[in-house]
Amino acid sequence: MIFSNQTLNREISILLIDDFDISSSNDMIQLKKILKKIFPRDSTLFFSFRREESLTSDEELKKLRAKIFDTFNKEGEYVVLKRLDDARFDSVAKIVINDQTYNFLFDIWNYFYSCTFFIPNKNLTFSDYITFHTNNKFQDIANEKLLNQNFSNFTCIKGLGGDNMVLSYRSNYNLPDLIL
Repeated sequence: MIFSNQTLNREISILLIDDFDISSSNDMIQLKKILKKIFPRDSTLFFSFRREESLTSDEELKKLRAKIFDTFNKEGEYVVLKRLDDARFDSVAKIVINDQTYNFLFDIWNYFYSCTFFIPNKNLTFSDYITFHTNNKFQDIANEKLLNQNFSNFTCIKGLGGDNMVLSYRSNYNLPDLIL
């Protein structure tokens, strides 16, 4: 795993965690440690998703689809904001983190092509988050708009290809030490 810091602008910084493979048990263990550091148990996570992952087999997508939507239905909430067809959609979700959530995030990683997740600040309701995405049409590079409105201190973004994760954060926020 390679860690590199970048500055998007005065207000937003980026930590890129690159060159990992979630099918590798060593990388999965390291990523899970990182996720546990930044997402404490009993916190609420908000998500945004865009379409199914095209690099995952159809059979695996079918299994993941059932598992993911069952979990959101039982433990959280999932809302489709725009649907083009079964594989292409814009959606949001929320869930409260428990011990199984960290493994669930890997299922999400494999199922969705585009995925962002974060702990909302107390002033952001799920309804407000839906409105935010409805107004912005999912056009928020590095979650700059979301962070500038103080809806969160940091966000995680699945990088293209799924072998990297982008942590966008408010420059005045101190991320925990994530280098293992």
